[in-house]
Amino acid sequence: MKLFRKIHLWLAIPFGVFFSIMCFTGLILLFKNDIAALMGCNANDMAFFKTVTQLHRWLMMVPENPHGGMSLGRLIMGVSAICGSLVLISGVVIWWPKSKKMLKSRLSLSFNKGWRRFVYDSHVSLGIYATIFLLLMSLTGPVWSFGWYRKAAVAVIGVKDGRPGGKPGEGRPFEGRGIGHRPEAKPVETVHGRPVEAHGSHSRSGKAGKEKNSGKEKKQKSPAQRIFMSLHTGKWGGTITKIIYAAATLIGGFLPISGYYLWIKRISVRRRKS
Repeated sequence: MKLFRKIHLWLAIPFGVFFSIMCFTGLILLFKNDIAALMGCNANDMAFFKTVTQLHRWLMMVPENPHGGMSLGRLIMGVSAICGSLVLISGVVIWWPKSKKMLKSRLSLSFNKGWRRFVYDSHVSLGIYATIFLLLMSLTGPVWSFGWYRKAAVAVIGVKDGRPGGKPGEGRPFEGRGIGHRPEAKPVETVHGRPVEAHGSHSRSGKAGKEKNSGKEKKQKSPAQRIFMSLHTGKWGGTITKIIYAAATLIGGFLPISGYYLWIKRISVRRRKS
């Protein structure tokens, strides 16, 4: 138990702030299309969401090649996600109830025992409620940061990493395809300055053409990409899981803050006693 307490504390202290950033920015990106629709805009064209995406993925330190290149920001956020998973797991081990009475205490909040007790209860109780969903996000997040992590994750789920029909590891890398990613425009083939389709026919416009292009983009995503994206963003359960993920990310953003508060209070109490 002491080992798990040390893991929980000494990983949460340096990486907690980055975990909060990931959660709060992830919450915004989760609803970016809904927010943009209310404003009558395209989310991918809004500077605000581009900035939030860069903060979420790279701490504003965008690599030269966003689709696989490394930067200090990508490294920090990827490591923070991995450490966040360890913090969550160790927290469950530390506060797992050993009796029905403890279970009731762990899953409830105290409102009449002082502010510090309320913060402690919210840290433990809300953390338990949100852990499963936060783990799904934190365990899948690093696949867009580290190639070795992606390969290991692909091996675990047993699907292909690449275009459908290809071998594992083939196809375009998808490190850059995280929440809020906007696919780059493909070069258009031209004849005498006029755009043509890949098979030589004239380019189509309008809704039908857009739907066709959209279908091609979806087909290019590998099974691994679809699974990881679905688990990371909560799309696997539709609107219900999207709302649950939103609540979990909100809780996850405040967990390090409440943890820092409790840690500082503990240090101050020890200093007074000494």
